[in-house]
Amino acid sequence: MITRLLQSFFVRWASMCLATLVLTSCTTAPIAPREKSDAALVPQRVDTFLGNPSARPYARRTIEDVLGERAQSLNRYVTAQTNVLEFKDARLIQQLQRKWAVANKDGFTVAHFGDSLVQGGYAAEIARSRLQGLGGSAGRGMVFPYSIAKTYSQNDFKSTFTGDWLTANSLHQSPRLPVGVSGFVARTASVDTSFTLNFFTAPEPGKKIVKLFYSASSSTYSLRVQSGNYLHEAVVPGGDTKPKSQMLELSFPEMSDTLRFEIRNTSPKNGQFFEVHGVSIENATIGVTYHNLGVGGANYGALLGQTYFEEQSGQLAPDLIVLDWGTNDLVNKNTIPPELEKNMVQTIQRVKAKHPNAIIVVTSAQDFNVRRRNVTLTWDFARLARRVAFENDCLFYDWYRIAGARGAMTTWTAYGLASPDNIHLTGLGYAVKGELFAQALLNSLGRLKSEPSIKTLEVTTTATIQPHSVVGWLKEMSPVPRKGLFNLRR
Repeated sequence: MITRLLQSFFVRWASMCLATLVLTSCTTAPIAPREKSDAALVPQRVDTFLGNPSARPYARRTIEDVLGERAQSLNRYVTAQTNVLEFKDARLIQQLQRKWAVANKDGFTVAHFGDSLVQGGYAAEIARSRLQGLGGSAGRGMVFPYSIAKTYSQNDFKSTFTGDWLTANSLHQSPRLPVGVSGFVARTASVDTSFTLNFFTAPEPGKKIVKLFYSASSSTYSLRVQSGNYLHEAVVPGGDTKPKSQMLELSFPEMSDTLRFEIRNTSPKNGQFFEVHGVSIENATIGVTYHNLGVGGANYGALLGQTYFEEQSGQLAPDLIVLDWGTNDLVNKNTIPPELEKNMVQTIQRVKAKHPNAIIVVTSAQDFNVRRRNVTLTWDFARLARRVAFENDCLFYDWYRIAGARGAMTTWTAYGLASPDNIHLTGLGYAVKGELFAQALLNSLGRLKSEPSIKTLEVTTTATIQPHSVVGWLKEMSPVPRKGLFNLRR
């Protein structure tokens, strides 16, 4: 009897173990974000803390934070049928779908070039937040110490500097200094200089990789780079016969809201210089990176004037490249400039030559007014941009149509989405633009999923006010224009 009971117990115990093993093998544990391979220099920990210990914690800002309770109505009104990336060849959107599908495993990098409507950063911040919320966050992306260039910063940080610097940017058709992919360059011949980036909040938690894009005419330059309690001290490579673009990777186990670079020439001689072309702040984990590469005042000749475009954009390795110029090509013009189409095509060709596997998006420009007169050329440019995009195997984003077409700027200004100059937007307006661009990408991918056999995607448009545009959305919420329409949460 006892033997039978033992046998029965053993059989039940063995069955339970087997069942447990099977269930365990069928259960998928949460997958932690995969880390990038790390070739960055390792810092030393120091007692002196650089930064603001009471800095506000990082929080990803979304369109809901900007528009409050009215945010949900935006993407309902500007519909998934109309707010799309248009294409003539479905292979482009299929390629984009393949890249986006593995964003959290292989990464997904956006390089957004443009003018002042991009440089300020509000649109990029909301688009970055939207895409990183879905594909994972690989970091903040490219920044520059804009105070050296005597121009405004992106919206989430400010910068200071010491020493004497010369600067240039891709606004100049023939920059007196070689410009990199950020569109800016700062050169110093001083023995001791520095620049500091002060962010308005603490960074995202976690390990960071800081990439300094630079050029040095001598190997006698040393760097001290500190954030929080972590300090790098390094001699930077340089001193080639012909200075070239280089990149230095620095690892930070964690960062504070402050990042300071101190540059010193240990054996100065006449003619020596150190150039800064930009700083990319990235997470150690894989996901979406969204680089804001706007330059205020720039036009379609901007990228053609970047000496180090190939070297530095190669380091960024973008999957999606947005070409978002046009406004400055049209200001104070009576007709489309004859060189504009040539510059557009040459820009696309240069990008394709370096990044043949990247997807390019060409945008149209929003309607605007100059000295209270509507610039009707924005409609002509929208048609030109569409044709150039399709003829050169690019996606097309018709921001002219989505914003509201002709006369839209007057409405945007009346509702507080554009500034009194009737050219630039407010932070609120840029946030709307960034959200709709990110949503257009997602809408197009959704369209491909629901219609796998789709060949082309084009939206018929005219110069006049369009249905399902931002203008229509504003008027639906309030027929009478008022600037206090949105209850901002923070």
